[in-house]
Amino acid sequence: MKFTNNKNSIKGLWIYVVLFILIGIVGFLFLSPTFERNAPKITVEEQIYWNFQKPIKINISDDEDIKSYEILFVDGEKQVRLDTKVLKNENGSLDLEIIPPVFDEFYKPTNGVLQIHVFDTSKWNFFRGNEATKKSNIIIDKRSPIANVVTNSYLLRQGGSGVIVVEIADENLKDYYITFNDEEIFELFPFYKKGYYISIITWPVDIKEFKRVNLVAIDMANNKTVTKVPFYIKPFKEKIDQIKVSDEFVNSVSKHVLENSNMNVPSDTIEAFVKTNRELREKNVKTIKEVVRKNLANSGKIPFDVKTFTRMSNAATFAQFGERRHYFYNEQEIDQAWHLGMDWASTKRADVIVTNPGKVIFKDYLGIYGDSIIVDHGFGLASLYAHTSSQNIEVNDEVKTGDKIANTGSTGAVFGDHLHFGILIQGIEANPNEWLDYDWIKVNLTKTINDSIKIIDGTKK
Repeated sequence: MKFTNNKNSIKGLWIYVVLFILIGIVGFLFLSPTFERNAPKITVEEQIYWNFQKPIKINISDDEDIKSYEILFVDGEKQVRLDTKVLKNENGSLDLEIIPPVFDEFYKPTNGVLQIHVFDTSKWNFFRGNEATKKSNIIIDKRSPIANVVTNSYLLRQGGSGVIVVEIADENLKDYYITFNDEEIFELFPFYKKGYYISIITWPVDIKEFKRVNLVAIDMANNKTVTKVPFYIKPFKEKIDQIKVSDEFVNSVSKHVLENSNMNVPSDTIEAFVKTNRELREKNVKTIKEVVRKNLANSGKIPFDVKTFTRMSNAATFAQFGERRHYFYNEQEIDQAWHLGMDWASTKRADVIVTNPGKVIFKDYLGIYGDSIIVDHGFGLASLYAHTSSQNIEVNDEVKTGDKIANTGSTGAVFGDHLHFGILIQGIEANPNEWLDYDWIKVNLTKTINDSIKIIDGTKK
Protein backbone atom coordinates (compact mmCIF):
# COMPACT_ATOMS: atom_id res chain seq x y z
CA MET A 1 0.00 0.00 0.00
CA LYS A 2 2.84 2.31 0.89
CA PHE A 3 4.63 1.32 -2.35
CA THR A 4 1.54 2.21 -4.41
CA ASN A 5 1.35 5.64 -2.81
CA ASN A 6 5.03 6.24 -3.63
CA LYS A 7 4.36 5.20 -7.23
CA ASN A 8 1.48 7.60 -7.46
CA SER A 9 3.58 10.39 -5.96
CA ILE A 10 6.43 9.80 -8.43
CA LYS A 11 3.94 9.67 -11.28
CA GLY A 12 2.36 12.95 -10.16
CA LEU A 13 5.80 14.50 -9.83
CA TRP A 14 6.67 13.49 -13.39
CA ILE A 15 3.44 15.01 -14.63
CA TYR A 16 4.41 18.30 -12.97
CA VAL A 17 7.90 18.08 -14.43
CA VAL A 18 6.53 17.44 -17.93
CA LEU A 19 4.03 20.26 -17.57
CA PHE A 20 6.80 22.55 -16.36
CA ILE A 21 8.97 21.57 -19.32
CA LEU A 22 6.07 22.08 -21.74
CA ILE A 23 5.29 25.46 -20.22
CA GLY A 24 8.97 26.36 -20.50
CA ILE A 25 9.09 25.27 -24.13
CA VAL A 26 5.90 27.15 -24.96
CA GLY A 27 7.15 30.20 -23.08
CA PHE A 28 10.48 29.99 -24.89
CA LEU A 29 8.69 29.72 -28.25
CA PHE A 30 6.48 32.69 -27.55
CA LEU A 31 8.98 34.91 -25.74
CA SER A 32 12.29 34.18 -27.38
CA PRO A 33 13.39 36.55 -30.19
CA THR A 34 14.43 33.44 -32.10
CA PHE A 35 10.74 32.55 -32.52
CA GLU A 36 9.31 36.07 -32.94
CA ARG A 37 6.04 36.06 -34.90
CA ASN A 38 5.87 39.53 -36.47
CA ALA A 39 5.81 39.40 -40.25
CA PRO A 40 8.18 41.64 -42.21
CA LYS A 41 6.89 44.99 -43.44
CA ILE A 42 6.94 45.91 -47.13
CA THR A 43 6.75 49.56 -48.11
CA VAL A 44 5.99 50.27 -51.77
CA GLU A 45 3.46 52.36 -53.70
CA GLU A 46 0.08 50.72 -54.32
CA GLN A 47 0.09 51.81 -57.96
CA ILE A 48 3.28 52.39 -59.89
CA TYR A 49 3.76 54.16 -63.20
CA TRP A 50 6.97 52.83 -64.71
CA ASN A 51 8.91 54.21 -67.68
CA PHE A 52 11.65 51.55 -67.43
CA GLN A 53 14.17 54.37 -66.93
CA LYS A 54 14.20 54.84 -63.19
CA PRO A 55 14.17 51.92 -60.73
CA ILE A 56 11.28 51.21 -58.39
CA LYS A 57 12.16 51.80 -54.74
CA ILE A 58 11.07 49.31 -52.07
CA ASN A 59 11.79 49.09 -48.36
CA ILE A 60 11.65 45.79 -46.46
CA SER A 61 12.00 45.83 -42.68
CA ASP A 62 11.71 43.34 -39.82
CA ASP A 63 12.16 43.14 -36.07
CA GLU A 64 15.16 40.87 -36.64
CA ASP A 65 16.70 40.23 -40.07
CA ILE A 66 15.50 39.44 -43.57
CA LYS A 67 16.30 35.89 -44.73
CA SER A 68 15.10 36.04 -48.32
CA TYR A 69 12.89 37.90 -50.74
CA GLU A 70 11.55 37.40 -54.23
CA ILE A 71 10.22 40.11 -56.53
CA LEU A 72 8.26 39.17 -59.64
CA PHE A 73 6.57 40.96 -62.53
CA VAL A 74 3.38 39.18 -63.55
CA ASP A 75 1.05 40.24 -66.35
CA GLY A 76 -1.06 37.13 -66.91
CA GLU A 77 1.10 36.07 -69.82
CA LYS A 78 4.53 35.92 -68.23
CA GLN A 79 6.14 35.80 -64.82
CA VAL A 80 9.54 37.51 -64.72
CA ARG A 81 11.91 37.62 -61.75
CA LEU A 82 13.21 41.19 -61.44
CA ASP A 83 16.76 42.25 -60.70
CA THR A 84 17.36 44.25 -57.54
CA LYS A 85 20.10 46.33 -56.03
CA VAL A 86 20.49 46.58 -52.23
CA LEU A 87 21.11 50.19 -51.23
CA LYS A 88 20.99 49.83 -47.46
CA ASN A 89 21.04 46.90 -45.05
CA GLU A 90 21.04 47.77 -41.38
CA ASN A 91 18.93 47.02 -38.32
CA GLY A 92 16.70 44.61 -40.18
CA SER A 93 15.92 47.08 -42.95
CA LEU A 94 16.60 46.76 -46.68
CA ASP A 95 16.30 49.58 -49.22
CA LEU A 96 15.93 48.05 -52.66
CA GLU A 97 15.94 49.41 -56.19
CA ILE A 98 14.11 47.28 -58.73
CA ILE A 99 15.99 47.49 -62.01
CA PRO A 100 13.82 47.38 -65.16
CA PRO A 101 13.69 43.95 -66.84
CA VAL A 102 14.86 43.30 -70.37
CA PHE A 103 12.02 41.89 -72.46
CA ASP A 104 12.38 40.51 -75.97
CA GLU A 105 11.27 42.80 -78.79
CA PHE A 106 8.00 40.94 -79.32
CA TYR A 107 6.89 41.16 -75.68
CA LYS A 108 5.68 44.66 -74.85
CA PRO A 109 3.43 44.64 -71.79
CA THR A 110 1.49 47.78 -70.90
CA ASN A 111 0.60 46.80 -67.34
CA GLY A 112 1.09 44.10 -64.77
CA VAL A 113 1.48 43.30 -61.10
CA LEU A 114 4.57 43.59 -58.91
CA GLN A 115 4.57 40.63 -56.48
CA ILE A 116 6.85 40.77 -53.45
CA HIS A 117 7.45 37.76 -51.14
CA VAL A 118 9.62 38.13 -48.02
CA PHE A 119 10.76 35.73 -45.24
CA ASP A 120 12.58 36.74 -42.07
CA THR A 121 15.14 34.78 -40.03
CA SER A 122 12.70 33.78 -37.29
CA LYS A 123 12.42 30.06 -36.45
CA TRP A 124 8.64 30.41 -36.25
CA ASN A 125 6.37 28.60 -38.69
CA PHE A 126 8.36 25.34 -38.43
CA PHE A 127 11.64 27.17 -38.98
CA ARG A 128 10.45 28.67 -42.29
CA GLY A 129 10.20 32.16 -40.76
CA ASN A 130 7.45 34.78 -40.95
CA GLU A 131 6.20 35.54 -44.42
CA ALA A 132 4.91 38.79 -45.94
CA THR A 133 3.49 39.35 -49.40
CA LYS A 134 2.42 42.49 -51.21
CA LYS A 135 1.16 43.32 -54.68
CA SER A 136 1.33 46.62 -56.55
CA ASN A 137 -0.30 47.44 -59.84
CA ILE A 138 2.16 48.56 -62.53
CA ILE A 139 1.28 50.75 -65.50
CA ILE A 140 4.08 50.81 -68.05
CA ASP A 141 4.37 54.19 -69.76
CA LYS A 142 7.46 54.98 -71.82
CA ARG A 143 5.96 57.75 -73.93
CA SER A 144 6.67 61.39 -73.05
CA PRO A 145 3.78 63.90 -72.96
CA ILE A 146 2.86 66.00 -75.97
CA ALA A 147 3.80 69.61 -75.19
CA ASN A 148 3.51 72.15 -78.00
CA VAL A 149 3.48 75.95 -78.05
CA VAL A 150 0.38 77.12 -79.96
CA THR A 151 1.10 80.85 -79.86
CA ASN A 152 2.97 83.33 -77.72
CA SER A 153 3.48 87.09 -77.68
CA TYR A 154 6.42 88.24 -79.79
CA LEU A 155 8.62 90.32 -77.47
CA LEU A 156 9.52 89.81 -73.82
CA ARG A 157 11.15 92.75 -72.05
CA GLN A 158 13.09 92.55 -68.81
CA GLY A 159 10.50 93.42 -66.17
CA GLY A 160 7.73 92.97 -68.74
CA SER A 161 5.04 90.39 -69.42
CA GLY A 162 4.43 87.69 -72.00
CA VAL A 163 1.43 85.54 -72.97
CA ILE A 164 1.72 81.85 -73.91
CA VAL A 165 -0.92 79.38 -75.16
CA VAL A 166 0.09 75.71 -75.28
CA GLU A 167 -1.23 72.23 -76.06
CA ILE A 168 -0.52 69.41 -73.60
CA ALA A 169 -1.69 65.81 -73.87
CA ASP A 170 -0.93 62.62 -71.96
CA GLU A 171 -3.25 59.97 -70.53
CA ASN A 172 -1.19 59.89 -67.32
CA LEU A 173 -0.39 63.60 -67.02
CA LYS A 174 0.92 64.64 -63.61
CA ASP A 175 2.25 68.20 -63.86
CA TYR A 176 2.78 71.02 -66.35
CA TYR A 177 4.10 74.57 -66.08
CA ILE A 178 6.24 77.31 -67.63
CA THR A 179 9.74 78.03 -66.34
CA PHE A 180 11.84 81.16 -66.67
CA ASN A 181 15.59 80.42 -66.58
CA ASP A 182 14.66 77.35 -64.50
CA GLU A 183 14.36 79.85 -61.61
CA GLU A 184 10.73 80.94 -61.65
CA ILE A 185 7.75 78.63 -62.25
CA PHE A 186 4.52 79.94 -63.77
CA GLU A 187 1.32 77.93 -63.61
CA LEU A 188 -0.80 77.16 -66.67
CA PHE A 189 -4.58 77.58 -66.71
CA PRO A 190 -7.15 75.64 -68.77
CA PHE A 191 -7.97 77.61 -71.92
CA TYR A 192 -10.75 77.43 -74.48
CA LYS A 193 -10.80 73.67 -75.15
CA LYS A 194 -9.65 70.54 -73.34
CA GLY A 195 -5.92 69.98 -73.63
CA TYR A 196 -5.08 73.67 -74.12
CA TYR A 197 -3.64 76.02 -71.50
CA ILE A 198 -2.63 79.66 -71.09
CA SER A 199 -0.07 81.41 -68.92
CA ILE A 200 0.91 85.02 -68.40
CA ILE A 201 4.56 85.24 -67.39
CA THR A 202 7.09 87.93 -66.56
CA TRP A 203 10.84 88.35 -66.85
CA PRO A 204 11.60 89.54 -63.29
CA VAL A 205 13.36 92.89 -63.49
CA ASP A 206 16.02 91.87 -60.97
CA ILE A 207 17.18 88.97 -63.19
CA LYS A 208 19.50 90.51 -65.77
CA GLU A 209 20.43 87.46 -67.82
CA PHE A 210 17.79 85.84 -70.04
CA LYS A 211 18.47 82.15 -70.68
CA ARG A 212 15.23 80.65 -71.91
CA VAL A 213 11.53 80.12 -71.27
CA ASN A 214 10.41 76.48 -71.27
CA LEU A 215 7.14 74.60 -71.37
CA VAL A 216 7.47 71.54 -69.11
CA ALA A 217 5.11 68.54 -68.99
CA ILE A 218 5.62 65.48 -66.77
CA ASP A 219 3.53 62.31 -66.54
CA MET A 220 3.00 59.87 -63.67
CA ALA A 221 5.89 57.71 -64.89
CA ASN A 222 8.17 60.78 -64.78
CA ASN A 223 8.52 60.98 -68.53
CA LYS A 224 9.30 64.62 -69.19
CA THR A 225 8.95 66.89 -72.22
CA VAL A 226 10.66 70.28 -72.32
CA THR A 227 9.74 72.64 -75.17
CA LYS A 228 11.37 76.01 -75.72
CA VAL A 229 9.05 79.03 -75.96
CA PRO A 230 10.47 81.42 -78.60
CA PHE A 231 10.76 85.04 -77.48
CA TYR A 232 12.60 88.02 -78.81
CA ILE A 233 14.03 89.78 -75.79
CA LYS A 234 14.89 93.31 -74.77
CA PRO A 235 16.85 94.28 -71.62
CA PHE A 236 15.59 96.96 -69.26
CA LYS A 237 17.43 100.24 -68.90
CA GLU A 238 17.12 101.08 -65.25
CA LYS A 239 16.79 104.62 -63.99
CA ILE A 240 19.13 105.43 -61.10
CA ASP A 241 17.73 107.52 -58.25
CA GLN A 242 19.73 108.88 -55.34
CA ILE A 243 17.61 109.48 -52.26
CA LYS A 244 18.74 111.19 -49.07
CA VAL A 245 17.53 109.60 -45.85
CA SER A 246 16.87 112.00 -42.97
CA ASP A 247 16.59 111.44 -39.24
CA GLU A 248 13.06 112.80 -39.42
CA PHE A 249 12.00 110.15 -41.97
CA VAL A 250 13.56 107.29 -40.01
CA ASN A 251 12.13 108.42 -36.66
CA SER A 252 8.63 109.27 -37.87
CA VAL A 253 8.18 106.70 -40.67
CA SER A 254 10.66 103.80 -40.70
CA LYS A 255 10.46 103.07 -36.97
CA HIS A 256 6.69 103.49 -37.01
CA VAL A 257 6.35 100.96 -39.83
CA LEU A 258 8.54 98.46 -37.96
CA GLU A 259 6.36 98.85 -34.86
CA ASN A 260 3.17 98.31 -36.88
CA SER A 261 4.74 95.20 -38.41
CA ASN A 262 5.51 93.76 -34.95
CA MET A 263 9.27 93.88 -35.52
CA ASN A 264 11.99 94.99 -33.12
CA VAL A 265 13.00 98.62 -33.66
CA PRO A 266 16.74 99.37 -33.63
CA SER A 267 17.71 102.62 -31.92
CA ASP A 268 20.42 103.31 -34.49
CA THR A 269 19.19 105.43 -37.41
CA ILE A 270 20.93 103.48 -40.18
CA GLU A 271 20.01 100.09 -38.71
CA ALA A 272 16.36 101.10 -38.42
CA PHE A 273 16.18 102.31 -42.01
CA VAL A 274 17.98 99.31 -43.48
CA LYS A 275 15.84 96.90 -41.47
CA THR A 276 12.74 98.55 -42.88
CA ASN A 277 13.99 98.94 -46.41
CA ARG A 278 15.60 95.52 -46.74
CA GLU A 279 14.35 92.98 -44.22
CA LEU A 280 10.75 94.22 -44.02
CA ARG A 281 10.57 94.87 -47.77
CA GLU A 282 11.70 91.31 -48.48
CA LYS A 283 9.09 90.00 -46.05
CA ASN A 284 6.33 92.11 -47.66
CA VAL A 285 7.29 91.07 -51.21
CA LYS A 286 7.21 87.44 -50.08
CA THR A 287 3.72 87.95 -48.60
CA ILE A 288 2.45 89.44 -51.87
CA LYS A 289 3.79 86.49 -53.83
CA GLU A 290 2.36 83.95 -51.40
CA VAL A 291 -1.09 85.59 -51.37
CA VAL A 292 -1.36 85.56 -55.16
CA ARG A 293 0.07 82.07 -55.63
CA LYS A 294 -2.11 80.63 -52.89
CA ASN A 295 -5.10 81.87 -54.90
CA LEU A 296 -3.94 80.48 -58.27
CA ALA A 297 -6.39 77.56 -58.20
CA ASN A 298 -9.25 80.06 -57.84
CA SER A 299 -7.67 82.50 -60.31
CA GLY A 300 -8.37 80.05 -63.12
CA LYS A 301 -12.09 80.21 -62.29
CA ILE A 302 -12.35 84.01 -62.47
CA PRO A 303 -13.79 85.14 -65.84
CA PHE A 304 -10.88 86.77 -67.66
CA ASP A 305 -12.09 90.02 -69.21
CA VAL A 306 -9.02 92.24 -69.01
CA LYS A 307 -8.78 95.39 -71.13
CA THR A 308 -6.25 98.21 -70.85
CA PHE A 309 -5.76 99.38 -67.26
CA THR A 310 -6.27 103.12 -66.72
CA ARG A 311 -4.14 105.61 -64.80
CA MET A 312 -5.63 107.26 -61.73
CA SER A 313 -7.73 110.21 -62.78
CA ASN A 314 -6.09 113.68 -62.68
CA ALA A 315 -2.93 112.25 -61.10
CA ALA A 316 0.72 113.01 -61.74
CA THR A 317 3.31 110.21 -61.89
CA PHE A 318 5.90 110.68 -59.16
CA ALA A 319 7.78 107.40 -59.56
CA GLN A 320 8.10 104.86 -62.36
CA PHE A 321 8.52 101.09 -62.43
CA GLY A 322 12.09 99.82 -62.30
CA GLU A 323 13.78 102.77 -60.64
CA ARG A 324 16.93 101.59 -58.91
CA ARG A 325 17.05 103.60 -55.72
CA HIS A 326 20.32 104.29 -53.90
CA TYR A 327 19.79 105.56 -50.35
CA PHE A 328 22.28 107.92 -48.69
CA TYR A 329 22.60 109.01 -45.08
CA ASN A 330 25.12 111.79 -44.37
CA GLU A 331 26.60 111.35 -47.86
CA GLN A 332 27.16 107.62 -47.25
CA GLU A 333 25.28 105.02 -49.31
CA ILE A 334 23.49 102.70 -46.89
CA ASP A 335 21.17 100.63 -49.08
CA GLN A 336 19.60 99.96 -52.50
CA ALA A 337 16.16 98.81 -53.64
CA TRP A 338 13.97 98.45 -56.72
CA HIS A 339 10.79 100.48 -57.05
CA LEU A 340 8.39 98.01 -58.63
CA GLY A 341 5.23 99.98 -59.34
CA MET A 342 3.81 103.34 -60.39
CA ASP A 343 3.33 106.14 -57.85
CA TRP A 344 0.40 108.44 -58.67
CA ALA A 345 -0.67 111.48 -56.66
CA SER A 346 -3.38 114.10 -57.05
CA THR A 347 -5.41 115.38 -54.12
CA LYS A 348 -5.33 113.89 -50.63
CA ARG A 349 -7.63 110.92 -50.13
CA ALA A 350 -8.39 110.73 -53.85
CA ASP A 351 -10.69 107.94 -55.05
CA VAL A 352 -9.04 104.67 -56.08
CA ILE A 353 -11.02 103.07 -58.92
CA VAL A 354 -10.50 99.58 -60.35
CA THR A 355 -10.36 99.60 -64.13
CA ASN A 356 -10.70 95.84 -64.69
CA PRO A 357 -13.07 93.32 -63.09
CA GLY A 358 -11.78 90.81 -60.57
CA LYS A 359 -11.94 89.44 -57.05
CA VAL A 360 -10.40 90.92 -53.91
CA ILE A 361 -7.89 88.45 -52.45
CA PHE A 362 -6.04 90.69 -49.98
CA LYS A 363 -6.90 93.64 -47.75
CA ASP A 364 -4.50 94.28 -44.87
CA TYR A 365 -1.60 96.28 -43.51
CA LEU A 366 1.55 95.34 -45.45
CA GLY A 367 4.58 97.01 -43.86
CA ILE A 368 6.30 99.38 -46.30
CA TYR A 369 3.24 99.20 -48.60
CA GLY A 370 0.90 100.30 -45.81
CA ASP A 371 -2.81 99.47 -46.04
CA SER A 372 -3.01 97.52 -49.29
CA ILE A 373 -5.48 95.76 -51.58
CA ILE A 374 -4.85 93.03 -54.16
CA VAL A 375 -7.42 92.26 -56.86
CA ASP A 376 -7.15 89.03 -58.86
CA HIS A 377 -8.26 89.40 -62.49
CA GLY A 378 -7.85 85.75 -63.52
CA PHE A 379 -5.11 83.67 -65.19
CA GLY A 380 -2.73 84.69 -62.37
CA LEU A 381 -2.89 88.40 -63.21
CA ALA A 382 -3.50 90.71 -60.24
CA SER A 383 -3.26 94.42 -59.42
CA LEU A 384 -1.89 95.99 -56.23
CA TYR A 385 -3.12 99.22 -54.58
CA ALA A 386 -0.86 100.37 -51.74
CA HIS A 387 -0.61 103.21 -49.17
CA THR A 388 -4.42 103.61 -49.03
CA SER A 389 -6.14 105.47 -46.22
CA SER A 390 -9.50 103.70 -46.34
CA GLN A 391 -11.00 100.70 -48.13
CA ASN A 392 -14.53 100.10 -49.38
CA ILE A 393 -14.25 96.36 -49.98
CA GLU A 394 -13.63 93.07 -48.20
CA VAL A 395 -11.70 89.95 -49.16
CA ASN A 396 -13.69 87.76 -51.60
CA ASP A 397 -15.70 90.72 -52.90
CA GLU A 398 -16.14 90.72 -56.66
CA VAL A 399 -15.43 94.10 -58.19
CA LYS A 400 -16.24 95.44 -61.63
CA THR A 401 -14.74 98.17 -63.79
CA GLY A 402 -15.43 101.59 -62.31
CA ASP A 403 -15.89 100.44 -58.70
CA LYS A 404 -14.33 102.60 -56.00
CA ILE A 405 -12.30 100.35 -53.70
CA ALA A 406 -10.33 102.82 -51.55
CA ASN A 407 -8.90 106.29 -51.07
CA THR A 408 -5.25 107.24 -51.43
CA GLY A 409 -3.20 107.83 -48.30
CA SER A 410 0.27 107.85 -46.77
CA THR A 411 0.28 104.57 -44.86
CA GLY A 412 3.50 102.54 -44.94
CA ALA A 413 7.02 103.77 -45.65
CA VAL A 414 6.10 107.04 -47.36
CA PHE A 415 5.80 110.71 -46.42
CA GLY A 416 3.15 111.96 -48.84
CA ASP A 417 -0.34 110.96 -49.91
CA HIS A 418 -0.30 108.86 -53.12
CA LEU A 419 -1.20 105.51 -54.67
CA HIS A 420 1.33 102.80 -55.45
CA PHE A 421 -0.16 100.83 -58.34
CA GLY A 422 1.41 97.50 -59.20
CA ILE A 423 0.82 94.70 -61.69
CA LEU A 424 1.42 91.22 -60.31
CA ILE A 425 2.14 88.24 -62.56
CA GLN A 426 1.62 85.20 -60.34
CA GLY A 427 2.81 87.32 -57.43
CA ILE A 428 5.80 88.98 -59.12
CA GLU A 429 5.62 92.73 -59.73
CA ALA A 430 5.85 93.43 -63.46
CA ASN A 431 6.00 96.62 -65.51
CA PRO A 432 2.56 98.32 -65.29
CA ASN A 433 3.34 100.55 -68.29
CA GLU A 434 2.63 97.64 -70.63
CA TRP A 435 -0.75 96.98 -69.08
CA LEU A 436 -1.57 100.72 -69.27
CA ASP A 437 -0.78 100.73 -73.01
CA TYR A 438 -3.70 100.06 -75.38
CA ASP A 439 -1.39 99.02 -78.24
CA TRP A 440 0.59 96.62 -76.05
CA ILE A 441 -2.63 94.95 -74.84
CA LYS A 442 -3.92 94.71 -78.42
CA VAL A 443 -0.73 93.18 -79.85
CA ASN A 444 0.43 90.98 -76.97
CA LEU A 445 -2.71 89.93 -75.11
CA THR A 446 -5.71 90.21 -77.43
CA LYS A 447 -3.97 89.11 -80.64
CA THR A 448 -2.18 86.19 -78.97
CA ILE A 449 -5.45 84.89 -77.51
CA ASN A 450 -7.43 85.39 -80.74
CA ASP A 451 -4.72 83.79 -82.89
CA SER A 452 -4.55 80.77 -80.60
CA ILE A 453 -8.33 80.25 -80.82
CA LYS A 454 -8.15 80.31 -84.63
CA ILE A 455 -5.29 77.78 -84.58
CA ILE A 456 -7.12 75.51 -82.15
CA ASP A 457 -10.26 75.67 -84.29
CA GLY A 458 -8.20 75.11 -87.42
CA THR A 459 -9.36 78.36 -89.05
CA LYS A 460 -6.05 80.23 -89.06
CA LYS A 461 -4.07 79.83 -92.26
